Amino acid sequence: MVRAAPWAAAEAVSNAITGFASVLVAGWFLTPVDIGRAGIAISIVTLLGFISGFGIQESLVRHRSVHTSVTDTAFTGLVGIAVGAVLVCWAVAVPVGWLYEDPQVPWLLAATSLMLLGNAAMAIPTAILTRKMRANVLTRRMMLARISQVLGIGVLGYAGFGPWAMVGGMLLSNALSVVALWLSMTRRPHFRFDAREFRSLSSFGGSISLEMLLWQGTSRAFALMVGYFHGPAALGYFQFAQRLVEEAGNLIQGNIVRFGLSFFSDLERSSRDPSRVFLAATGLITAIGGPMFIGLLLVAPDLVPLAFGAKWMPAAPLVQIFAATWFFLLSRALAGPLLRAKGHQNLLVVYAFVSCVITLGSALVTAQMPLVAVTLGWACRNLVSLPWSYTLVARYGGIPAAKQLRAVVRPLLPMLLMSVAVTATQLLLQHSGAGLRLTASIGVGLVIAALSMRLFNWDLVAPLRAVMDRARHRGKQP
Repeated sequence: MVRAAPWAAAEAVSNAITGFASVLVAGWFLTPVDIGRAGIAISIVTLLGFISGFGIQESLVRHRSVHTSVTDTAFTGLVGIAVGAVLVCWAVAVPVGWLYEDPQVPWLLAATSLMLLGNAAMAIPTAILTRKMRANVLTRRMMLARISQVLGIGVLGYAGFGPWAMVGGMLLSNALSVVALWLSMTRRPHFRFDAREFRSLSSFGGSISLEMLLWQGTSRAFALMVGYFHGPAALGYFQFAQRLVEEAGNLIQGNIVRFGLSFFSDLERSSRDPSRVFLAATGLITAIGGPMFIGLLLVAPDLVPLAFGAKWMPAAPLVQIFAATWFFLLSRALAGPLLRAKGHQNLLVVYAFVSCVITLGSALVTAQMPLVAVTLGWACRNLVSLPWSYTLVARYGGIPAAKQLRAVVRPLLPMLLMSVAVTATQLLLQHSGAGLRLTASIGVGLVIAALSMRLFNWDLVAPLRAVMDRARHRGKQP
């Protein structure tokens, strides 16, 4: 874990920079309709990816052993399923284009489906490296993928390729990731299949795949419904706002999801209690991530038009809603990895199913409402899912809900002080230019958040500094 920490931090920072850059480039060179059209194809492929992945990657991370028979079987099975998924995309491309009344969508969907083959090729190397916490290799791969995606979107967008810029950037990123991961493997998977071994992997992995389809795939299905009921332009605004906030969220959650299962599984295999780690990490995540989302919520009305242009102004209130949603989700980042490591994956499937029903139901209810109401409907799933998550961790993780809440409530004071200071700054400069107001708000927010963190929550951050110091000391050893 110590060796992985610096690389995980480097990846988080790199992802934040390149993720924001990709949103910035897309906002400059593409229109809401372009992003909406590409979003339809990407959402469909992503949904099929959740199904065709079978959760095999996560199953390998948790598996007791990953000998060559297991990895070869997983690789062969995933490639075969991916080929079938690509054929499904090609078969439904024309009907989907007719449904959305857009002649470009079928071609975009057919091209985007090739990513499924790349995902299948990456799954086994990624699982092995994650299991071993080889964050250095994974970080380099992610940085290459992110940078190539930004460049692809920028070059194609500037050349006037419209929605093809989004698809082309993702395909380039996908292909380079496959190459980078396969070059890092000392022993690459072969085509060999053992049906019994695959059933063993998919019995656990299939449950994870179903959860991902219900939980993460719900967002893609919701986006498709937005595109159908409100049109590609509305979908472009929705996905632009969602992507902008998710890039900030992935700065924290991406590495937690990747290494959390490995870490808690290791604790479970050695029969160690994860409570102290869970609570300390939850407090740290909230203390670091909370100010980021609250700050984004406060400055979005000035940030969006200044950074991306006036054409994206309708997305500003959507950014605020997504930022508020991510703020509340921070405390639940470790719940999934903890419960999976303890073998309670089926509970997470039920949890995700309830969230799916609420979210897709809200899409139907808000079908004739403004886009702000649609986004609020998307966020309403947290009204049920958050308290349920606290209950599951308390019952099956052995961590009382009161302790979980204390770990979250304590870091709130710095955020409250920051919010008051930023709001006061905006009121004082309400008649000034948007650029000055935005700059002053960000500066005041950073200073107040840093000072209040040092005064009230420094003991939450101190262990992280200790880990980094240990990593530097180990790195200097011969």
